[in-house]
Amino acid sequence: MTTSSLTRHRRISTLVLVACAGLFGALCDRYDVVQDDAYISLVYSKNFVAGDGLVFNLGERVEGYTNFLWVMLLALPHALSIDAVWMARLFGTLAAAGLILSCWRAAASLSTRPSGFALLAAPCLLAANGALAFWSVSGMETTAFALLVTCAASRYLQRSRSSAVALDGYTGALFGLAALTRPEGWMFFGLTVLHQGFVLLRLRQVPRNMMQLTAAPLTFAALVLPHLLFRILYYGHPLPNTFYAKTGISLTHLTHGLRYSADFFLDYGLAGIIPLVTLLLLKRRRLRLQLSYIALLVLANSAYATLVGGDTLAENRLYLPITALLMAAFVEAARAGLLRLCGRRRYLPVFVLTMSAVVALFVLIPDQDLIGARDASTSHNAKLQELADYANATGNPFDLVASTAIGIPRYRTEASVLDLVGLTDETIAHSPQRLPGIQDSHILRNYHARYAMDRKPDAILFITGVRPGTPAEKALFLSRRFRRDYRLTYLQDHRPVYLRRAEAASSASMYKDGRFVERYAEGLAIMGQDPVGAIERFHDAIRLGPDNFAMPHNWIGRLHYENGRLPEADQHLRRAVAIDSTVVMSWAHLALMESDNEEAQTMARTAVALAPRSHFCHYVLGRVLLEAAQPAEALVELTVAVRLGGAQAEDGLYRLGLAAKRSGDTDSARQAWTSLLAQQPDHVAARQALRRLPAKTGAS
Repeated sequence: MTTSSLTRHRRISTLVLVACAGLFGALCDRYDVVQDDAYISLVYSKNFVAGDGLVFNLGERVEGYTNFLWVMLLALPHALSIDAVWMARLFGTLAAAGLILSCWRAAASLSTRPSGFALLAAPCLLAANGALAFWSVSGMETTAFALLVTCAASRYLQRSRSSAVALDGYTGALFGLAALTRPEGWMFFGLTVLHQGFVLLRLRQVPRNMMQLTAAPLTFAALVLPHLLFRILYYGHPLPNTFYAKTGISLTHLTHGLRYSADFFLDYGLAGIIPLVTLLLLKRRRLRLQLSYIALLVLANSAYATLVGGDTLAENRLYLPITALLMAAFVEAARAGLLRLCGRRRYLPVFVLTMSAVVALFVLIPDQDLIGARDASTSHNAKLQELADYANATGNPFDLVASTAIGIPRYRTEASVLDLVGLTDETIAHSPQRLPGIQDSHILRNYHARYAMDRKPDAILFITGVRPGTPAEKALFLSRRFRRDYRLTYLQDHRPVYLRRAEAASSASMYKDGRFVERYAEGLAIMGQDPVGAIERFHDAIRLGPDNFAMPHNWIGRLHYENGRLPEADQHLRRAVAIDSTVVMSWAHLALMESDNEEAQTMARTAVALAPRSHFCHYVLGRVLLEAAQPAEALVELTVAVRLGGAQAEDGLYRLGLAAKRSGDTDSARQAWTSLLAQQPDHVAARQALRRLPAKTGAS
């Protein structure tokens, strides 16, 4: 290649890579969200730097992480007092940039024209991968692991073109670092050793120097065996605690896994076209050994992801380690195929058009699954952050919080956190206790309700709200201690949390059959779409469940209230508070229906006392006080309700204006109704009330 040609090649390559960077940055912005699980690693790093050891909760040696090297890396920003969350995202993004470049190198190791422009399509395709962008800014180790695996595999591929013994010490070291970053690194190294052995058998070659064969295993072992020894001595088990908590092979796992794998190949395999086209390269004798290696990694990774049930964190995370290799092979397969079909002179425009179409398909059509995951994670994190804020603001800080989402509460508070599914708890992971009637069609199906209640958490958060989602959450309802010793309150109306009562002292008995919880959860799931069906399921929960389970009555009463069946609503709401006097929303709805205003005030004040952060409860009390001709007190409650925001915010603003006017504060009344009309211009009552106000003082 002449100097001018080389300069031209570098300029074009630089231009394409800059475009890749811009494309990738846009996708990172589109799918930007930090995962709660990233905070688990941050907790371990934080505690390690503080001198408390590699622990999640102080004094509990449990390996609730699977990314040792990432945890060690995140110790650096903690030691330097730098924002560790920001640094985790930066590390992930830099690793993704390295992965995109390594994809280019992998494509070169497969091509018969390793310096051709066509190979630039490989990093372009990878940069257009929305899942890569999603995980790059997640704060997790995903892209770092993918980078290490791809670099190690690319080196093996490159060396295999010139030497029968392609494994060397450097490759073994890269795989060793990958194994320290994710346990799957062991699998990828084992597959590479297996492929190396197959190559030597096929070629019937025995290396003259046996050190060539032992260099990779020795460097790999030098990295991973000390960590394995540390794990056994420090934590007492040969595998991470998360393996015992969630890994298994069952029909449930297989079903989830098949769906998970299908989603990847549909999303970024062009409905399976990419892996199928790649297999066509196996016909090319010159690249058969290299392509057989990539095929082995892809098939083994697919089998692994399928058998373990995919991932609780969806969106293709387990497939990113092989995505760069798959894209590199696809580019070479497409180049070779189009070259044969179109001829040397005409294939390049067709190739560029084809690759551009694939990139455009990935980028211009937003991945709705990723957008849904982004929005769900954003909402998920907001719930956890609000719990953390509540725990930090309360006069009596929590000692222990229980949840199935644990990263943010532990990182943002001083409280210990009990993981109800056992990812960071040894007892639940190693000694789960399943109960009759609780369905376990969930990947995270370990739980131990009696043990969880023995720990006496101060607060219990269901990440799905009031509806128990995981078996661990459902199983709690079988415990008499949970039903009697915990009351439901609200950080906001849509942020419920269970708090332990000060007088908690119930027996440890467990109800015999969990079918009532399943029916209760089903009812909560369909309330918005099928109120009649939900009421039927709540009645089933009452029939099947214990006498002291108040919540089905609460929901039946509320559904009847919303549909105007007030006598039935009153009956069930009163039954709910008779069973449990802390059912907040039953008191609030009873206050709205009560004709005796003094009793209505008592009910509304009870609701506010039980849930002082609830918009709805303050709204109800303000409304009741306004009807009792107490506008000054109503003004206070309605002001709080409007500030908190919620479903009745607009009506709250209207009534706030009424309370202000009746208190003689016409300026505040005008401000309330003006704000309401800005939000809802068609609000006739507010417009009429505003017209009846006297003109402002000094107005012409």
